[in-house]
Amino acid sequence: MEVDLFQAAIQGFQNLLDPYVFLAILVGVGIGTFTAVAPQGMGTPMVYAILLPFVVQWNPITAIGVLIGASAVSAICAAYLPVLFGIPGGAGSTATILDGYPMGQRGEARRALGASFMAGGLGSIIGTATLALSIPVAKPLIYLMGSPELFVVVLWGLSMVALLAGRHPVKGLIAAALGLLISTVGQQEQSGTLRFVFEQAYLFDGLAVSIIALALFGLPSALDMALARVGVEQQPVPLKGSLMDGVKDTLREWWLVLRCSFFGVWIGIVPGIGSRTVDWLAYGHAFQSCKGAVDTFGKGDVRGVIAPECANDAKDGGDLITTLLLGLPQGTTTALFIVALLAMGFVPGPEMVKNHADVIFSAVWIQGISGIIGTLVGFMLANQLAKLAQVRYTLMVPILLTFILLGAFSANRDPADLLVVLFFGVLGYFMKRWRYPRPALILGLILGGLMEKYLYRSMASYGFSWLLRPAVIVLLVLSCISLAYTLWGRRQKKSGTGSSLQDPSGRSPGIRLQPELVFSLLCLILFLAAIATGWKWRFIARLMPVYMVAVPGVLLTLAQLYYDITGKHAVAEPGSKDADMDQSFDSLLDRKTEMSRTALFSLWCAASAAAVWLLGIVIALPLFVFLYALVEGREKIRVAFLAAAGTYGLIWGLFEYVLGMYWPSGLFFL
Repeated sequence: MEVDLFQAAIQGFQNLLDPYVFLAILVGVGIGTFTAVAPQGMGTPMVYAILLPFVVQWNPITAIGVLIGASAVSAICAAYLPVLFGIPGGAGSTATILDGYPMGQRGEARRALGASFMAGGLGSIIGTATLALSIPVAKPLIYLMGSPELFVVVLWGLSMVALLAGRHPVKGLIAAALGLLISTVGQQEQSGTLRFVFEQAYLFDGLAVSIIALALFGLPSALDMALARVGVEQQPVPLKGSLMDGVKDTLREWWLVLRCSFFGVWIGIVPGIGSRTVDWLAYGHAFQSCKGAVDTFGKGDVRGVIAPECANDAKDGGDLITTLLLGLPQGTTTALFIVALLAMGFVPGPEMVKNHADVIFSAVWIQGISGIIGTLVGFMLANQLAKLAQVRYTLMVPILLTFILLGAFSANRDPADLLVVLFFGVLGYFMKRWRYPRPALILGLILGGLMEKYLYRSMASYGFSWLLRPAVIVLLVLSCISLAYTLWGRRQKKSGTGSSLQDPSGRSPGIRLQPELVFSLLCLILFLAAIATGWKWRFIARLMPVYMVAVPGVLLTLAQLYYDITGKHAVAEPGSKDADMDQSFDSLLDRKTEMSRTALFSLWCAASAAAVWLLGIVIALPLFVFLYALVEGREKIRVAFLAAAGTYGLIWGLFEYVLGMYWPSGLFFL
């Protein structure tokens, strides 16, 4: 067995010797660097959502190189915004503000960035090494699993959604149930039954996961930028000091780097802690363990930069341990990574360890190489990257919408894709506003097919007797205990603090109507309609959508309706580390301004989709970029024209001329 793994490790490295794979890693690193430095609203999940429709058509190792390259380096270069502007540079970089920004204000911005780059690079190497060493430990255990055990593991992963949903476990389970229900759309493989297609040929093969992910995360992120109008007001602190001073600080604090890196790996492995708390937990550890921290932390102590940065980068290795070896994502980015692997024919988890260990090792090497390259890029291009942090939203928003529409069309080349993007974009907005975790829906969507396949195999081979297998019983008990412990822990925490008796506005609970009540009612109607529609199907066809999804979905939405009506919501106490799996809607604008900007953004989205349908992508998207920059952004005509020309060059020059991807003509040109 050790020989097989050694050969797989060698083969995994040999896979990277292809020049196109190395080029893909460099492209991914470039994308990840831009993602980390660009203004708020960007983020690795949205970049993954945009890339998915394109990369799944490439050679798998090349695609993995782009994706892991982008995610591995995004944390290393995420300190620019915290140090220069005092605003978060993405998940896991918020705590860096506390000491990074004061260092920048007193002329030590380069020192803070140097410490961040070095700590992040070392954390990435430690996380990668831990990932590589975990494979030999996991493989013998994986070979003991059959279809019944794998089904329970998937079920356990879905039950973890309650943990990953943080303060809203029921909402997390409802979102996962929605994802499972969507995964059953189309023709059922075993019986041939057409489920939820409503005589629409577009739905016969189901809905493309890449388009749904693109809409759920892409459009709300673009809206965030349009609401905040990032890049037009706040000015950065001067980029002064020495990068090498930060390197020396990091090497001098090697014991802190080591502790916080392994701390980050553990956070990545353990479900429910999440990337949005890794920096705070590491920062808190440093505050408690570093000498004199009580007097210097929060005032520009470089150790307050080193601790969260190395933990944030080491966490990626822990994330991939659970994602690749068990097939269970730890957050949005890893959920979308699983979507990509499934689209390329790999099943993350035990099956991939058994059949494609070399691909897993390729991912390990890519993770390590990307971390090293990202660190070097940060040191060599510090001045140039700092300028990216000042890119205005007036240029970023239309470019993001362009990639969203390109990604949507690249999946099926069908105008109906535009409707799917708009529908799930709106759904993503309301899920984010009302704290229904979108990663939970994606998790249900990507695990739904696996769950049904393992369930069918178990029933076909053993009938119901598979439930009596010892390993199945143990796994079921463990999953029930973990779910019960999570829910009971939330209840105890609320009863102990009294927060269950108050909502964020401070009102006492009572019967009242809230806007999110409408969403819960719609979910209830959807699950009831699924039961009514699927009740007449053959047992094997309705087993998953009706018995495993819709019936529990009804019970969950009834429970959520009770919470909505009575106002007994779980509200986090100030400073709570009880993190959510997804970023919630957070706007500092007054209600009127927020709604007017949201309505204006929606009109631009609808108009761009209509223009693509009528005029075609090649004409519509450059025109949209030009008009948005000129009208909404009030950019100079020269700037708007250059942005439109760049968009046209991308669509026609890169996709059509170089890659041979020809876009459908608009309705007016048929």
